[in-house]
Amino acid sequence: LRIACETIFSNSTTMSHTFSVPGLIEVQGSAAPSLDNWTNDPQVSIKNMTLSVNSYYFGSARATVKVAQSRWYYEVKIVSSGSARIGWSTEDYKPENRYDGVGSDSDSWGWDGSRKQAYHDEKKLSAHDFGDYWANGDIIGVSLDFDLREIKYYKNNKDLGVAFKNVNTTKPLMPCFSLYRGTQIEVNLGPRFKHPRLGFYGLNPTLSAADYKSVADVFNTYHKKGLSGSLNESLSKDLIKAKGVFAMGEALGAAGPMDPHLLLLAWKMRSKKFFEFIDSEWFVLWANEKAFTWDEMTNSVNKWIKDIKTDQDNFTSFYAFCFDYLKSEKGARATVLDKEDALMTWEMLGMRQRFAFYDKWTTFWKETDMKGVTRDTWMMLLKFIKDVGNNVANYNEDDAWPTVFDDFVYDYLKA
Repeated sequence: LRIACETIFSNSTTMSHTFSVPGLIEVQGSAAPSLDNWTNDPQVSIKNMTLSVNSYYFGSARATVKVAQSRWYYEVKIVSSGSARIGWSTEDYKPENRYDGVGSDSDSWGWDGSRKQAYHDEKKLSAHDFGDYWANGDIIGVSLDFDLREIKYYKNNKDLGVAFKNVNTTKPLMPCFSLYRGTQIEVNLGPRFKHPRLGFYGLNPTLSAADYKSVADVFNTYHKKGLSGSLNESLSKDLIKAKGVFAMGEALGAAGPMDPHLLLLAWKMRSKKFFEFIDSEWFVLWANEKAFTWDEMTNSVNKWIKDIKTDQDNFTSFYAFCFDYLKSEKGARATVLDKEDALMTWEMLGMRQRFAFYDKWTTFWKETDMKGVTRDTWMMLLKFIKDVGNNVANYNEDDAWPTVFDDFVYDYLKA
């Protein structure tokens, strides 16, 4: 019994911990994500994270992790160059024959750097030219942006651009690979990369035992601060309630509940509860962020504040999240964001510095009879700022603008 207890204690202090958040990132099993020969092809060889195929036809494998929202990234090292397709697929994707590779149907997207061809729904749509040729030793980066519905590729830190737009993101997606004989690749799901991408996370939310304890200690500190004294409440150890969240915000330097610090945390976690943080969301975030102490977490939040000011894609992702998150407070039936909340959030997001007509825009909303802002109007404001700039003559009424923009331009800018 003594030996058994010592073994259990030893394992608990040395084992790593891998986390999943349903609807965000889910890892199959309890171990760190790996590669899976899910078609049971005897010609597919997997050794750790190295994949090769002993066949003159395609052999495929995929990672044991799927994602359903947010922004994700992984890398592939071309060990032995040859024909291969690297990309993403749904769980429904399965090659119908040995000539099918990633991108052969509507459930998969793949790029072959040996042919400079990108494939999606190949049986209905032709492949299109994309990217550069790859060679032995190249590091290929692959990003998936659920907010923009885009898949991009990179070669040795060079941005090759968007390979696929309007990606169907209604189903979770998984890293997926198809290789011919002679090709060998090494897959890196993170969290550390040769060429990390700003605003994107890897697909390996795993913490060492020591890092897990450090991250858990911070969580427990603010969990306790969120308690009101109820016995039932104290038994719910998987949640930081609003009181604890606001205490955390103050410690981070937030001036109030609408300060970017807390919304940034909620965005990075893709928090499902309004100003309440669930433990699994918490652990996935800091495993991906590689920040394990309070000081490291604080530094990360301060960096995020700078990032949304300097990177437009990052800002767009955060901006879209803010609408959905704040609207969720009103319940599932809410279709608009109350205009008072919208006005406060635009101010918090620094739209005054981004939008030449900001004062007139806010005056328009204060004076209009409309009670709230639709998501379409919220997102189209970014396009309006980009297209119009500081010259209203740039406004093209023939574009597909929501009518609110026509009213604003003709009643407040051209009046």
